Amino acid sequence: MNFVANNVPKRLIGAVSGILALAACELQPVPTDTAILDDALPAGTAIPAAWSTSGAATSAVKGNWVASFRDPNMTSLVREGLENNRDLVAAAARVEAALQTVVIAGAPILPQVGLGLGSQRSELTERDRINTLEGGAIAASWELDVWGKLRANKSASAALARAIAEDARYLQQSIAATVARSWIANIELARLIAVSQQATTVYSNLLDLTDKKAAAGQVSDFDVVQARSRVAAAKAATSQIRTSQNQAIGSLEVLVGRYPSLTLKPASSFPRMPSSLPASGLPLSLLDRRPDVIAARNKVIAAFYKSETAKLARLPGISLSAAGGKLLDPELALLGTGPEFLRIGVNLLQPIFAGGALQADVVRMSAKQSAAVAEYGQTVLEAFNEVETALANEKTLRSELANWRESLKDANEALEFANDRYVQGTIDMTGLLILQQFQLERQVNVIETEAALLNNRVLLYMALGESI
Repeated sequence: MNFVANNVPKRLIGAVSGILALAACELQPVPTDTAILDDALPAGTAIPAAWSTSGAATSAVKGNWVASFRDPNMTSLVREGLENNRDLVAAAARVEAALQTVVIAGAPILPQVGLGLGSQRSELTERDRINTLEGGAIAASWELDVWGKLRANKSASAALARAIAEDARYLQQSIAATVARSWIANIELARLIAVSQQATTVYSNLLDLTDKKAAAGQVSDFDVVQARSRVAAAKAATSQIRTSQNQAIGSLEVLVGRYPSLTLKPASSFPRMPSSLPASGLPLSLLDRRPDVIAARNKVIAAFYKSETAKLARLPGISLSAAGGKLLDPELALLGTGPEFLRIGVNLLQPIFAGGALQADVVRMSAKQSAAVAEYGQTVLEAFNEVETALANEKTLRSELANWRESLKDANEALEFANDRYVQGTIDMTGLLILQQFQLERQVNVIETEAALLNNRVLLYMALGESI
């Protein structure tokens, strides 16, 4: 269809040109990362140049922390968890939804165009006359983003989408760490069961020896009763640990996406502890490495743009509309003609009274922005705390483990002497049982501290934002 340009009023063209020039207004610049951090932390909070723990490595993080344990079974389970965990599947879907929200938020910035086709039938009953009118039209509308409200809304959606993506990445790291720690926990329980079974064997052998000594009149029935009680207690302890192991195995199977059949078999030994601390980077670099910190910062940016959107909603809204088409009237068709039409309009709407809703929305969004800033500050402080605590615990746990191992070595030696002396009759049952219990407790202490040291290393990798 052809329209004559001269039919469009020149004043309208001039008005549209002026409006398009206004549409180039820039958005308010988002606060810098430094400004956000300064606003988020309490006044006077200083971030040190290095970690408080002496000897912590400060070079760049190298990543691939799972492989550093050199445990193929743990590596395989982590990979399985990342592929099959249902929470990660849901997180990926949330990221996709957020990305499409950005597209939807940005759509009003561009003109909206539609095609309409229709037919209308009318009848004059008194004159027995039927008239059918058909036609088609192309219509377009465009809300001019003069003040940047639409762009601010799109920027808010984009920042929120980035936050959701970082949350998903943090969940991925959390799942990997949880699988690794669950694997370590299952090995710990398997080793504790072995110690408990060992105790059952030791006490059973001691009971046999005591029965013989009692039959020979060398000891009283009191010794026999004590030995028998220890056998029963050791068996009960084994059953108790197995109950915990069943729960741990089922939880790990669900974590990696399996049916909880309780068939997963833990290894008999722990993964190898990496010999040195990971490269920890500098404290400030943590803010750009940890996905949860990055997500919290993006939520602040999203809240900033949402606040800007609320403020700009109080300004006039300007939109253009145009429609053109052709009507098909049977009566005019006989004359070889059909009416064509073109409509162009400019609309301006200045909010005057909305019951206080617009101002309330500004206050609401400003409050949400303040909340996002405070939450970012809390996330940052907790991130620093996790690293500092894990670094300090690494040294403490290594020292603790060395002491427990030394104590176990001495307990083993003392128990050998005690067993010989009980056979010779120079030590009573009570003294022997005390030393035996002490030796078993030291085995448990060593196992639990080895597991704690491994778990702490996993937590340190997590706290540093190490990749997998």
